[in-house]
Amino acid sequence: MSPERAPSLLSKCPEIVPPRAAARGRHRYSEAQVELPREISPRTVPEILHRSDNLLVRTVPAGDGSVWAVTFDHYRNEGGLEREGFGEEFLQHHGISAVHFLCRGNDWYQYDDLTAACSAVRRHLRGARRIATYGSSMGAYAALRMADALGATAVLALTPQYSIDPAKVPWERRWLQDGADISWREEIDGPIRCAVIPYVVFDPVSDDLHHIERIEQDIAIQRIAIPFGRHPITTYLSDTGLLVPLALSVLNGEGDPVSLMRAGRARRKTSSFYLAELARAQPDSRLRTAAALAKRSVGIAESPLALLSLAQINSKSGLHGEAYAVFDRIMELTGREASYIYPYAEARYAGGDLPGALALAAEIIGLLPGRAHLFNWQAGFLLEAGDRDAAIASLETAVE
Repeated sequence: MSPERAPSLLSKCPEIVPPRAAARGRHRYSEAQVELPREISPRTVPEILHRSDNLLVRTVPAGDGSVWAVTFDHYRNEGGLEREGFGEEFLQHHGISAVHFLCRGNDWYQYDDLTAACSAVRRHLRGARRIATYGSSMGAYAALRMADALGATAVLALTPQYSIDPAKVPWERRWLQDGADISWREEIDGPIRCAVIPYVVFDPVSDDLHHIERIEQDIAIQRIAIPFGRHPITTYLSDTGLLVPLALSVLNGEGDPVSLMRAGRARRKTSSFYLAELARAQPDSRLRTAAALAKRSVGIAESPLALLSLAQINSKSGLHGEAYAVFDRIMELTGREASYIYPYAEARYAGGDLPGALALAAEIIGLLPGRAHLFNWQAGFLLEAGDRDAAIASLETAVE
């Protein structure tokens, strides 16, 4: 019996954003209004605008304070509120003041205090020349949906979802457990209303296209389609050097973001990430082409994602020993990151190494014990190994 395939965990990885700050906690935040010299605006010092068990909303002023980005964090395997905001160092480096929304967990911002938090931000930014909401994936979902509540004059949404509520998007399988567990709030997840036309960047050959088409039933958007850019699209944009100019163009309201992205297409030829994705997209009848593309990708940059493409193509080609060797290199580079253990287990199973697949399945469940679909996936391996009792126990854990 073949194990039931689980959604790719690569969609759950922390998304690539401009480089993180060298050190955290550089700013002191005060929830109380401080008395300032007359020449200093209250918007020029960091503040916490809203804090609850679910949300932390804080400011990082920069530049003259006339342009503000309001960012929403994306899906993360680790929870908690004490972390950097989305693109925080990048925005500060380029003199763009920011308000960062940080959420407790991967709840797609379905919190009863989100509207109040947005109202506090809107009051704080009264008089700003430009306010742009900005986010990726789950953060892009919020950037679209809360733009009006924040008084936004621009929106940059990178691979957003319309929703992940199974009742609204029954075809979405990547965040199935999250979608079923969330208590969806109509005032947040109802029909989208957005007074400005958002720039929406996405991969039209991925499942994200369905979300874009559903979003367009509610509002007009400016599409920026990047075939084989994958989810999250930030990875492709970072690898091609397009993320910074695109973000600056939208946030500052300068230039034409669509023309900028069109002009940047030539960079794909030297993008390790793009070549790796192009290799993975090849049909089984073109495995030689796929292998050549994957090797070019690794030759440009020996990144885990480039190596993953090569390993999976080796596995599909029946070169199992070579696939294992590449996966071992990925484990070395990533410190055995969970996102890569899953496909390694699949490759071990494909190569006939069921004990190896079972060991890797147990390892990833140890790292991500709350993911029900992993227990369902593990049960398939256990049944294949003839351990019916263990398989039943794993399935029972999955439905708890």
